[in-house]
Amino acid sequence: MAQTNESRRFPGVGWLGSHLTRKMILALVALAAVSCFALWGGFLAYLGDFADSTYDEVLDQAAEEARQAGAFLEGCGAEASAMEDYLSRRGLACVVRDNGGNIIYERIPDGAPQMLASSGTVEVTLSRGQTARLTVWSQALQRSEITQSLRSKALTGLCAINLGMFVVVALVMYLVLVSPIVRLRQTMRRYYEKGEQPERSQRMDEVGKLQNAFADLAGVLDCKEKAEHRLIASISHDIKTPLTSVLGYSERLRSAELAEEKKRRYLELVYEKALRIKAVVDEFDEYLDAGLRDRAPMVLTTAGELCRRLRAEYADELADAGVEFPVECLCPDAQLICNWEHMRRLFGNLISNAFQHAGAERLELSLTCRREEEQAVFLFRDNGKGVPPELLRQIFEPLYTSDQGRKVSGLGLSICKSIAKAHGGGILADNAPDGGLVIRMSLPIVDL
Repeated sequence: MAQTNESRRFPGVGWLGSHLTRKMILALVALAAVSCFALWGGFLAYLGDFADSTYDEVLDQAAEEARQAGAFLEGCGAEASAMEDYLSRRGLACVVRDNGGNIIYERIPDGAPQMLASSGTVEVTLSRGQTARLTVWSQALQRSEITQSLRSKALTGLCAINLGMFVVVALVMYLVLVSPIVRLRQTMRRYYEKGEQPERSQRMDEVGKLQNAFADLAGVLDCKEKAEHRLIASISHDIKTPLTSVLGYSERLRSAELAEEKKRRYLELVYEKALRIKAVVDEFDEYLDAGLRDRAPMVLTTAGELCRRLRAEYADELADAGVEFPVECLCPDAQLICNWEHMRRLFGNLISNAFQHAGAERLELSLTCRREEEQAVFLFRDNGKGVPPELLRQIFEPLYTSDQGRKVSGLGLSICKSIAKAHGGGILADNAPDGGLVIRMSLPIVDL
């Protein structure tokens, strides 16, 4: 409910949370936007600051060269030879002009236009208080020096940006994908090692669906395990009770002197109990064998042919019991792939269940077959008291019965469900509006 309210307040939350791919696409778009901002904003600003600082450094160096040259000129008393030696050692060009603009001293080496890049100017005081302006040109930066320095700075900046983007992507991937999968793996481990039931996830994306699918699977397995335990316990009880009687009567027959009449009666009781044990075992074998489709030969037939064989199989027997059983096929040409023995077993179980549990004074049965899209639907109906609505989904589960006197029961309708499933169809039950139970069994239609 909290998640629903959140989706209403923020419409994009539901769209974003329903698919992991959408989250990843949004994360990639956000990463591209951050990358563009970092490259065009931060990285270019970083390079701009580097260029500005380099330019300022060159100007400062030129000004310092001019200041030092001016100090040397003042110190040497404007001696030309000393000044020439000083400038040549430093690779500098220099021009000294008086207040009138006349050149007092000049040194411009060959190739100066190619080598000179920056300049600095200072005021110097010569002998006799005369002042002049000294301009110094320093040697230009070499192209290789500029390229190497720029490459170094660019490499540093790109490494920092890539490292930051990697950290962001890794964090997002861990939070969105890796961490939930790790938790799911831990949940699976706790389930198969300790038997802890997994909790359902509130996430709506693929990871949440996977968590919920695992929780559903664990629930189904737990229910099947409990059903198997109940089935084994019930069969054991149903076999143990008559077996105890068989052993008791057999012991009396062996150890006691009995009249012929009593011996015959004990033998009949032993035979009756043995038949009961056989019936339990046969029903259990039938339940185990019902879903094994690969062991049952499937043949191509039509819905009309199947209905005809069912009418011929049960009409006379039911008529002798005073039960009407009209069979109507509204799609006789619909082609089906099925096993006749299994179909006979399925409808035989439905008829037997109707006799035992319908509760009608005069039982009436009917079977109608009709086509619904790509399925042939068989509607088996009785005129009994039906089933409470809250129990309709339970009657096809193993061991369910409304007869509390039976221990192993409910296998009949469970066998019907297994047969229908093995044929690629399904089976459901519902109460008819005018009374009675309707069993709806569907089989896929084959279009050749």
